[in-house]
Amino acid sequence: MKLEDYFRIKGTYELIDGVYNVDGHVILNRDCGKLPINFSIVTGHFSCSQNKLKSLEGCPISVGGNFYCYNNKLTSLECSPIYVGGDFCCDDNKLSSLEDCPKYIGGTFLCDENLQRTLEYRQYLIMRKLRQ
Repeated sequence: MKLEDYFRIKGTYELIDGVYNVDGHVILNRDCGKLPINFSIVTGHFSCSQNKLKSLEGCPISVGGNFYCYNNKLTSLECSPIYVGGDFCCDDNKLSSLEDCPKYIGGTFLCDENLQRTLEYRQYLIMRKLRQ
């Protein structure tokens, strides 16, 4: 199984101990229920949206740009990145909570309206306001 069989990479990458680091952008371009490859750091954007993912297992720990996982079958944000430098888009899934969302989101946090009353979303709004 090759990285290019599942992902479009705009940039360069290296494989270290079975985990990919990408200096650039990553786009999942094949329908999957689970990511077939593990990532650690992606300096640009990471998109696994409009797919059939039931889990974020294998997603990068850190994404320098935007992270898109909208329009999947996710019921949890477990294994989502800890750091997202840009926008975090997780709307149009089957989420009932935002538990395990990134600790840092530098841009906009896009989620379904019913989740915008959660503690995690309110914490994001407070942190965003403090950064301004």
